[in-house]
Amino acid sequence: MGYRSVVSLCMVILICGCSAPPKAAEPQAAMWQDAHFAYDDALVTVTERSLFALDGDLVRSLRADPVVTQGNQATRTAHLLSLIFGPDLKAFAYAGGHSTQAADTWRARHGDCLSLSVLSVALARVLEVPVQLQEVRVPANFDRRDGVDFLNRHVNVLVPNERELRAMGRTLPAGYIVIDFEPQIGARRKGDALEDRAVLARFYNNLAAEQLARGEDRLAYAHFKAAILAKPAYAASYSNLAQLYLRAGLPTAAEMALLRAVALNDESGLALSSLHQLVLNQGREAEARVYERRLQLLREQDPYYWLGLGLDRLRQAQVQQAIDALQRAQALTRGFAEVHRYLAIAYWQAGKPHLARDQLAMLSALDSGDASVALLNKKLLKSSGDTPAAH
Repeated sequence: MGYRSVVSLCMVILICGCSAPPKAAEPQAAMWQDAHFAYDDALVTVTERSLFALDGDLVRSLRADPVVTQGNQATRTAHLLSLIFGPDLKAFAYAGGHSTQAADTWRARHGDCLSLSVLSVALARVLEVPVQLQEVRVPANFDRRDGVDFLNRHVNVLVPNERELRAMGRTLPAGYIVIDFEPQIGARRKGDALEDRAVLARFYNNLAAEQLARGEDRLAYAHFKAAILAKPAYAASYSNLAQLYLRAGLPTAAEMALLRAVALNDESGLALSSLHQLVLNQGREAEARVYERRLQLLREQDPYYWLGLGLDRLRQAQVQQAIDALQRAQALTRGFAEVHRYLAIAYWQAGKPHLARDQLAMLSALDSGDASVALLNKKLLKSSGDTPAAH
């Protein structure tokens, strides 16, 4: 999993919104509750430098390798991929639930998507390969652990690739390569570049989310605060801090944090839904209706919501509902290959091969070199007795 946004199980999760958000000031002193949580900044031990640091012996070994001392960028990039994925694509394993620094991830040989992406960047810097850690939007995905729902978000690493190179037993075309340890829908697209402070904020947020789930409220507070101080414009930390405040019986501070998160344009709607529930629980029904309308509009305008809903309906064999949701996603976006892929599958399952063929043609036009398109075309349309779409 990537970095996480947290919402208590008792909260109603609505993904959507309406009308302009109220203005929220910069974090106010009243929002902090240092005395309540016995705050001490010494509780936060990870620094921006230590997050990306590798053990000295490893760094010296990598820098002495002839690939680094004598190779060009293409050979160094191929070496980076071989270090990360190995000849069997199993060098490092994805393991959700805990974020670690680069050196710890290297020793453990596994990590979540943030940990593995940080490690990839650390290795790339030693090998002098230009890379960019990025955040990519994917459909909302929740998992439940220790009484808390985690909203998974996703990061990966973008590697510019100036020419074709041979790596992992195949030729990778020029353009860019995405290093991703838990590929999700939309993960291959270019996302928002994250500088190191923004990555550090997400790392602190992850640790705080884990601590919140374990009931370690003092540590969680210290790390949520560290995340906000590292990157004040990072909305998720305010939203998650509000959940800690609500659990601690501090609704006024929680509302301040949620207002700040909403003002920072929380695309997931998580902060807005938490704010809606908070004012509803306090009997502020007129305000609750305003937030409810905003939630509804946010959902209606979010193609990722409809894509996620369509996939959920496909998994439940509710084919027509899946088609309806995926068609909404298609109307809201352009060039989104996964929408066409899953619409083709849904149309085929609904007994509409001609519509599936249209979607496959659009999918092929977006990426004519994607071998999976031809495979899907053969699997779906030949099994229906129809003629496969031309490429």
